[in-house]
Amino acid sequence: MSFETENLIRDAQNSLRIRPESASLYRNSRDALLDTVNSFMTALPEITGLIGGNPMSMMRDNHSNHLDFMSTVFEFNSFELLVKTVPWVYHSYVAHGFSLDYFPLELKVWKTAVQKLLPPEAAGEINAVYEWMLKHHDRMVELSTVLLGPGEIYPELKGERKRFGACLLAADYPLCMKIAGSVLERKDGQEALYLGLIQPVMYEIGYLWEQDKISAAEEHMATSIVGRILAGLYGRLPVSPVKRGRAVVTSAPNEFHELGARILADMMEADGWDIYFLGANTPAEELIKLVKKADPRFLAISVTMPFNMDRVAAIISGMKNDSGLSSVKILVGGGAFHTDRTLWQKIGADAWAEDAPSAIRQVESW
Repeated sequence: MSFETENLIRDAQNSLRIRPESASLYRNSRDALLDTVNSFMTALPEITGLIGGNPMSMMRDNHSNHLDFMSTVFEFNSFELLVKTVPWVYHSYVAHGFSLDYFPLELKVWKTAVQKLLPPEAAGEINAVYEWMLKHHDRMVELSTVLLGPGEIYPELKGERKRFGACLLAADYPLCMKIAGSVLERKDGQEALYLGLIQPVMYEIGYLWEQDKISAAEEHMATSIVGRILAGLYGRLPVSPVKRGRAVVTSAPNEFHELGARILADMMEADGWDIYFLGANTPAEELIKLVKKADPRFLAISVTMPFNMDRVAAIISGMKNDSGLSSVKILVGGGAFHTDRTLWQKIGADAWAEDAPSAIRQVESW
């Protein structure tokens, strides 16, 4: 984390505070706020240039994601999440053609909508954050040009990663399978395959989409091929003679990224756990039903998008207040917690794990 980022986080934490009732008013006014912002922005004569000729639906998606994201920031007073995410948003949307002039204009429209629709005290707290964002807009833009990716692991697999990524984008499933199978043959095969080959390549493919160098369809195609590869290699994964107990692994409700949870599920299964893997976007009510039925030692929830955090917090709160579930340990992980490493405590989880190996160590300590 850069010195500039640390300073911005400290400044926001020292100067901004949102009460729970203000956060609730903002979230509960979702539809009215979105209608107001969308109507104003759509009517601007210069809007086509501001959004780089992209379809209006892309702008409206941005507004919807903005509201959900800001709701999370307000609910948990997570200004570290705010400072680390805004530069990425600028970086991604500018790469897709949006003008940097779009963002301060959009923020001013959000301020106007909040002032119109929320009671004065709540509007004052919420708009203090928007004013802070406008004040530091230029610094956020600077940070958006120097984003750092994850550090390289398994440097000896650099060549395999390059070939694997190229084959994914060429839809060459047989060669992808051959490369993945050769990595699995290593002594540390499963971890090297998941953490040294597949995960970093998929990070790179996501970055290429952010840079508008590949389409969303190509990104989805790569993800689909990876799913086929993992299914094809499943029978060759190590099997542990140890029986540690039952566990449930899932992505959060409304979370459509499941690779991280899949990696965790497979590596924990190899470590001796009887895993119930639920994949992406499991409805909260159905998840709770399964946890009650399976009676696991722990539940692991993966969250990539920060705006899904409130849904996870609600699941955790419900389980902690249910005498039949309160003994089930809850582990969380995923990209959302890398941005603010205190979020797991704020939502009431029992622990947070940075990656699959640290998750395995954590549950073994339980």
